[in-house]
Amino acid sequence: MPEISEDRVAYRWQPRLSIAMKVATALTVASLALSACNIRNPFSPPAEPTAVSTAADETLARLVERAKEDLVQTAGADSDDTVLVSTEEVEWGDTSLGCPHPDEMYAQMITPGYFIVLESGGETYDYHTGADPEGPLVQCTADGTPAGAALAPPEELEEETEIVADDALPRLIERATEDLIQATGADSDEITVVSTEEMEWSDTGLGCQEPNKMYAQMITPGFLIVLESDGNTFNYHTGADPEGPLVQCTEEGTPASAAPALPTESVGLIIMDEDALTLLIERAKDDLVQATGAESDAITVVSTEEVEWSDSSLGCPDPDAMYAQVITPGFLIVLESEGNTLYFHTTINPDGPLVQCTEDGTPAASSMVEVAPQMVMDDPLSRLVERATEDLMQATSAASDEITTVSTEEMEWSDSSLGCPEPDTMYAQMITPGYLIVLETGGETYKYHTGTDPEGPLVQCNLEADSEE
Repeated sequence: MPEISEDRVAYRWQPRLSIAMKVATALTVASLALSACNIRNPFSPPAEPTAVSTAADETLARLVERAKEDLVQTAGADSDDTVLVSTEEVEWGDTSLGCPHPDEMYAQMITPGYFIVLESGGETYDYHTGADPEGPLVQCTADGTPAGAALAPPEELEEETEIVADDALPRLIERATEDLIQATGADSDEITVVSTEEMEWSDTGLGCQEPNKMYAQMITPGFLIVLESDGNTFNYHTGADPEGPLVQCTEEGTPASAAPALPTESVGLIIMDEDALTLLIERAKDDLVQATGAESDAITVVSTEEVEWSDSSLGCPDPDAMYAQVITPGFLIVLESEGNTLYFHTTINPDGPLVQCTEDGTPAASSMVEVAPQMVMDDPLSRLVERATEDLMQATSAASDEITTVSTEEMEWSDSSLGCPEPDTMYAQMITPGYLIVLETGGETYKYHTGTDPEGPLVQCNLEADSEE
């Protein structure tokens, strides 16, 4: 047997690459070579096309331009030194654009927009915007609140406030003195100024709230003026306007002028008026007559109760609405008609809000929609179709005989936007009856959303608005 050398044995047992592996290896090497030369790999899957929106680009460009203009005005930045760092499309959680003011309420709705970052003088500035090129735009601080203080240099603000304060205070002292003369009959030379103090009242009540009134929750600058007459001290709370609100405040923190008008009977801080309750009962009965068609003399009052509602919904919130979180005094009025018990929630104002509340604690708005008979509904519809046609003639220059009515439909819109909300606008969250009118001209269809008032709101709603609805 011939002798086999070690070299041949090594060669004989060396593993061989399969044809498939050789092909794969060659392709890999080719791919790497092409990548190194910045040439597209013919073996890689084609890139997905990227949609380009000219309108979006123009909107963003305009918003960036406005942000730069704002930065020049608020921070004194040089427009030539202001550069764009980044932009990002965002869906803000509400209409505050992710930068809420602590003392404001915002509509809870997804709000598309942009997050724009600018740089100037080594500092970065964040801007939050909506999707409207001319809409809301706010510079947002690191703590997530509007940079409103940057609108004027602090030195200028302090100086201006001091000048206004110096001008306003003497006039406010003079007015407080005149008020005390009328209230006590004292002579002006018997009244002395004990002290004056600049204040920031927590709301427009100036720290001296009258029971049963609501006040805007906003910081209100003003003064505390203390006068003395005949051994007694008198506190006056004012705003910063020399001719604005001024009130003498008691030790209990309520206006002194309100004391003589208080009835002898009260429940807590709620001062109820029997005349107001009578009027509210009449309004509840009228509402029930319209809603159910019941006879007025067939409606009886089961009970009335003084109530402190926990917020301005009067204990009967609409699920899609926002309410001021303030104690709201009012009444619970229970009526009966044809064996049915009906609940009405009210405030203490005889002309104020009044709502029929269902067993599940929501407004019984749907019953109000069914009141008007069909005969009455037909008349406004004809006029609304006529108005929609006139609007379309102006918008498209079509002749009236070129416009046809495709369909009309009775609707219950979920709020006062009529199912066609404008971005960044707040609407009353209440069932709003109306119509959807569809017209056609030139092969195109146009949708009009209306209320039931023949001369009331009417809006042509585009496809984008329809999708939001």
